Amino acid sequence: LTLISFSRRMIPPTSKTFLVNNLAAGTVYDLCVLAIYDDGITSLTATRGVGCTQFTTEQDYVRCHFMQSQFLGGTMIIIIGGIIVASVLVFIIILMIRYKVCNSNGQHKATKVSNVYSQTNGA
Repeated sequence: LTLISFSRRMIPPTSKTFLVNNLAAGTVYDLCVLAIYDDGITSLTATRGVGCTQFTTEQDYVRCHFMQSQFLGGTMIIIIGGIIVASVLVFIIILMIRYKVCNSNGQHKATKVSNVYSQTNGA
């Protein structure tokens, strides 16, 4: 025997239908309705079972499609991130090659140093 309380609100006696929210998909439920009334003899609150029914919720196929869309979105993020990383690496390689080419042109030429004196006439 398992007692699960779905809500604490009362259903008016004139209601023919009610809605139960937040049920798990693909699950079998036993739903019993109890009538609560004041016992005229003892002045205490009493309950009486009105009826029970068993029902099963439908399988949740929407979640499977949602997981596929999450997988696709994650894959797209990884692909775009990979493209950005590859672009940055290519840019760095181009800069390195350019730096080596620019520095290798004057690498074999030795800088000529000479003693240069300048003289002014003081004016």
